[in-house]
Amino acid sequence: MDWLMGKSKAKPNGKKPATEEKKVYLEPEHTKSRITDFEFKELVVLPREIDLNEWLASNTTTFFHHINLQYSTISEFCTGETCQTMAVCNTQYYWYDERGKKVKCTAPQYVDFVMSSVQKLVTDEDVFPTKYENSPAPSSPW
Repeated sequence: MDWLMGKSKAKPNGKKPATEEKKVYLEPEHTKSRITDFEFKELVVLPREIDLNEWLASNTTTFFHHINLQYSTISEFCTGETCQTMAVCNTQYYWYDERGKKVKCTAPQYVDFVMSSVQKLVTDEDVFPTKYENSPAPSSPW
């Protein structure tokens, strides 16, 4: 019964628990730093020897994936019932369909439209080529 009182490190089956892996990211030198402690221009500077178009494409798609992950964490709280419109600070947002018609939709529908549109863009080989022979021309903004 000592194991119930926390006196023994052995599990009830007699085996010792596995040693916990050290989490370096929780060390004080890492937890004290904040992104606001850095100069933002240094964080986004184009690394030497990296093509600007590849750097932009890589960071754009990474940013899209991060936004997608962040939205997925709150999507269960923002449903068609709880978020009936896409509104922020007294400004209501509408989606415009492929014919240019304004569409009133729920916040989850709006986000789905936006994310689907961006997904289509970032997977378009003409915009973000993934093969060297499809690389954009040097004068291309991407």
